[in-house]
Amino acid sequence: MTHSTRQLNGAASERDEERRRFRWALAGLAAVFTTIALVACGGSETNPVSPTVPVSPAPPPAPRLIRQGSVPMEAPTDDSYHFFLTTVTDAASGRWDATVDWSNEANTLWVWVADGVCSVDQFSSDTCPFDAACPCRFVSRSETRTPKPRVLTIPAAAGGTRTLIFANLGPGAETVQYRVTLTASNVAATGSAQTVSVAPVSTARKRLERK
Repeated sequence: MTHSTRQLNGAASERDEERRRFRWALAGLAAVFTTIALVACGGSETNPVSPTVPVSPAPPPAPRLIRQGSVPMEAPTDDSYHFFLTTVTDAASGRWDATVDWSNEANTLWVWVADGVCSVDQFSSDTCPFDAACPCRFVSRSETRTPKPRVLTIPAAAGGTRTLIFANLGPGAETVQYRVTLTASNVAATGSAQTVSVAPVSTARKRLERK
């Protein structure tokens, strides 16, 4: 009886020792797998993963003022009206905008933009601005009473010279403000642009054609 009991106790001790070795082996494997998982997922405190910062797109170029002014204009007479003419030169390409505004909504103003130089004598001729023989090459025009202010736009204008013209058809005198801007088609063009200021031509009188 005593011998049998010692054999059972000895077998139980061997099983307990095997269980302890098995538990130590499992604990070691768990520690190894936990370390591998932390390294693979970037969870190590000594090697944090930096978040990706999105890059914002560059803002579009702002309109650049190339000419502006204020012009007093007399009221038309029975057989003539007054017009204003100014030439603007800029080397950059892009969106070309001319804004013309005036004081009295009861007055009517017509606006033209000519490609290149249009002189006072050319616009004063009987062929301008309606006949095909007019030497001024109009690229934009507005011969209406509204809207006010008036905006003439050339969406993809090449660099060069243009002439802004507007006429006061009355019935009263006016003070007219004009503003010419250029939104460059790319940043490089803005940096290399050259603005040439030309002294505005005084208002001139043009014969009013009765049709």
